[in-house]
Amino acid sequence: MSKLVFLFTLKPIIYGFIGMLVSGLCFPLAGVIILRNNLVPMRYMLMHGVLLGGIFSIALKLPLLPVVIAINVLLVVIMYFLNGGKHSRLSTVSSAMMVLTMGLASLLSHVFDVPAKDTLELLWGSPFALTVPNLLILFCLGILLVLYVTLFFRPISLLFFDQDIAKSCGVNVKLHNFLMLLITALVISVAMKMVGALLIDALVILPVAAVSKNAKSLKGLFAVSALTGFLLSVISYLFSLLFNLPVSGTMAVLSVIFFLLSGLYKTIKTKRY
Repeated sequence: MSKLVFLFTLKPIIYGFIGMLVSGLCFPLAGVIILRNNLVPMRYMLMHGVLLGGIFSIALKLPLLPVVIAINVLLVVIMYFLNGGKHSRLSTVSSAMMVLTMGLASLLSHVFDVPAKDTLELLWGSPFALTVPNLLILFCLGILLVLYVTLFFRPISLLFFDQDIAKSCGVNVKLHNFLMLLITALVISVAMKMVGALLIDALVILPVAAVSKNAKSLKGLFAVSALTGFLLSVISYLFSLLFNLPVSGTMAVLSVIFFLLSGLYKTIKTKRY
């Protein structure tokens, strides 16, 4: 306990803890949107966009997070208009954009001689590297997520159920499809700073996937996912500090364990009844 008390006198530890609290509470809301709106294929494109943005920022010595956000937002805008604003065929377009991002990343790393070590560091991330501007971006994104889900819960629930029914009920389907894509791009970009490009699912997707089968309503899914993400973030962070482990790896392992346990619980419950 004395070790934790001492560590929490250090700014990087405090900033990292705040970052994990906010992201753990808010990012699973985007995870619900990703899973229920079938945006998982696009997530891969955005993760490759993170790598491209990282290489671009290293090559030109630009701040990482704004570059990554700008590139992923640009990818989403291009993909949206290539798809004609429709929700169908997103996986095909996102696959093409993913190939483009990897091709550009390969070319940039070769032309600017970006060290492989620096590129690989983008895959892991660290909350200890958060700065005050990063936290401000994180807070703004968290507030944006909560406001969007709260204020537009009805159109969101209709879109999840059926796009055509949502349109017939007066929902601006194209606008909300674009907003969901944009929110996904922003969350994946910022989550990269937390746990790295390869472990984004531990923060965004797995908390939702773990509780989705036991959720009784969409509101319940949003609420329980946020609570689960929050608890996993806190436990992972404290555990990593106590045992001197990387936060990203700890978060990933604990999230998968919780996911497996929730699946086991669902199986046992189903057999019992």
